[in-house]
Amino acid sequence: MMLGGAQTGLHKTGSSGPRVLLSHCSLAHSGAWRGMLSHLGEVRAEALDLPGHGKSDTDHTRRPRRQAADAMLEVLGEGPAHLVGHSFGGGVVLRTALDRPEAVASVTLIEPMMFYLLDDDDPVAIAEEAATSHYVDAVAKGDAERAAKEFMALWGSGVAWDDMPQSVRDYSVARMDFVASSVDDVTGRDKDQITLDQIASLPCPVQVIAGAQTRNSALVICEKIASRLSTRPHLVAGAGHMVPISHPAEVAALIRQMF
Repeated sequence: MMLGGAQTGLHKTGSSGPRVLLSHCSLAHSGAWRGMLSHLGEVRAEALDLPGHGKSDTDHTRRPRRQAADAMLEVLGEGPAHLVGHSFGGGVVLRTALDRPEAVASVTLIEPMMFYLLDDDDPVAIAEEAATSHYVDAVAKGDAERAAKEFMALWGSGVAWDDMPQSVRDYSVARMDFVASSVDDVTGRDKDQITLDQIASLPCPVQVIAGAQTRNSALVICEKIASRLSTRPHLVAGAGHMVPISHPAEVAALIRQMF
């Protein structure tokens, strides 16, 4: 359907209970929330596909976060709704909440990819830059398959590339353009970036969730956001970056606390 000026995939489940709007991570699709939603209880859930993912088209005139947030704003309407975003989707729900705070009941951030919150001289930022050098090199050389393999090694489920179903590998390779085009959204330092002060200004409750075994960079980002909110991230034991998929019941329990 057309949402926010572009063809957008939207998956709806449930007919009663609190409204929950969800934005998934890069290289996934709205169906990635299925396991978590099965543990969430009676809700009216609406999960959107990111640009170029699932059934969504890409509008090259806008940055990916802006396109995704515009679609979510149209679904949100006058609210109220609880917003949940994982990884790249974390920035999407924050942008949505900041654009229409009066319609948002709560925000749940699951390891939001906001690397610009790290100082350039932070050892964690330096280590992350080194870790991503192989992926960056593959992108620069136009080697989408190697780029996808390197990206998934850093931010995937922990399953080795060669052990993934061919359909998953093909899907990931086909969407590496999105990862490349979203670099400014997750690392840029321009005036449009979401700040810690803006997050703290939201009138609704905001919680931060991370996998206890996630990458240091993701954990530090979560800690920075939570600290500005005078709280701590909820750490899910045994989980990495893909915590809403690997530990759906634990994540659902934390989201239910916001209702």
